[in-house]
Amino acid sequence: MKRRRRRKPQNSSNRNNHLTLISEFKYLPSEIWTQILSKLPAKTLLKLRCVCKSWCSIIDDPDFIHIHHQFSQIPNSGNNTTSLLILGGENGWSGWMLTVLHAETLRKTGLIFRTSDDMYVYHMIGSCNGLILVSRTDDSPSFQRELNELRLWNPCIRKSLVIPACPFSRSLECFYVFGYAPVSKHYKVIAISKKSARKNLGKISWAVYILGDQQWTVRNDVLNISFPNNISLSRPFFGLQANVFVKGVAYWLGSIDKDRNEFTTHVGQFTTHLGSFTTHLGSFDFDNEEIAFLELPSSWNERGSVKFLFLLRESLAIFKISDVDSSIWVLEQDNEKGTWTQRFSGKSSPYGYQLFSYMLSKKVFFCESDGGYFICENTSYNITSCEVRELREYKAYCQLELYSESLVLSKGYGARDLRFFL
Repeated sequence: MKRRRRRKPQNSSNRNNHLTLISEFKYLPSEIWTQILSKLPAKTLLKLRCVCKSWCSIIDDPDFIHIHHQFSQIPNSGNNTTSLLILGGENGWSGWMLTVLHAETLRKTGLIFRTSDDMYVYHMIGSCNGLILVSRTDDSPSFQRELNELRLWNPCIRKSLVIPACPFSRSLECFYVFGYAPVSKHYKVIAISKKSARKNLGKISWAVYILGDQQWTVRNDVLNISFPNNISLSRPFFGLQANVFVKGVAYWLGSIDKDRNEFTTHVGQFTTHLGSFTTHLGSFDFDNEEIAFLELPSSWNERGSVKFLFLLRESLAIFKISDVDSSIWVLEQDNEKGTWTQRFSGKSSPYGYQLFSYMLSKKVFFCESDGGYFICENTSYNITSCEVRELREYKAYCQLELYSESLVLSKGYGARDLRFFL
């Protein structure tokens, strides 16, 4: 017969120490737990929600979700990585794929989703605090496309929410902008559309979707802005699809100068008149729900140059490039007049200028390593060496947005664990 092994008697002192430790942790103030939990990755926090009711209430609190995202953006915090989402095609692949791209190495760090569905065209409208606003249209010619769906999606925790149809969704001139109101703590989607008005006078109507309310509200009286004669809505809001969101305000480039009607691009000769076209900086304040236009310096309007908005750390900046030189200007936001300070000036190259001339109204992202370089679609451009580098595994048509860890949509709002393209 096999002899049973006797269990060693458990050390009573170790057991008591363990129970004492649990008891001490149990009565830690919620402020301490908030600090501890805010340092953990989002996916880990979703698992810790099941540990106890007190942790679940902390993690699901909207204030904690905001604190966690803010902490994840701090350099060297453990969760911070400079990453981008890239949506586009892959060589030999007929559908769409969404991956995370490391901004410094320009290499994929993870595949989020892939589909063979080529019946629709997908577009990332904007990103804010880890949420992505995505539109889906049918694959018909651009002038016939109709918006099929707007969706808010958190790629980190793979939660998504379909937004009801916008009142202006069938309008030919309808623009969307997505952002966060830090005072009211609401995520908002703004739809701006042309409104019927007197002859030769353009006015706009707009609607707002608040994530907490989950419905559209048409607001015709707040943004009642008149533009000069013979200016279409597309001119003041030309760069809205490449807007930059910072500190509760979305910014874009456009023009409301009636004396500058030229907007032509001769791709074969690589000449543009965009220096005369982008004359103003538009802005939308998500808390006050006010729109404004700030005139850009007249010295920037030399013919043949192109301008792009981007985020330089936490400041709004403009990259201006011609076939001869390039420069970076930063907006001093504390100054009501909008003073621009030059941060960089250097040479350019015809190929670099040609690259940016092809990417009008596209979003650009800036990385400060290796002397500083921009990423736009599937190409990077070094501002000091003027070197152009391509991401060869992607097709020419792809889109970029910022990627960051977030718990938004993890609880409430009726978000579901749906796949991105369903």
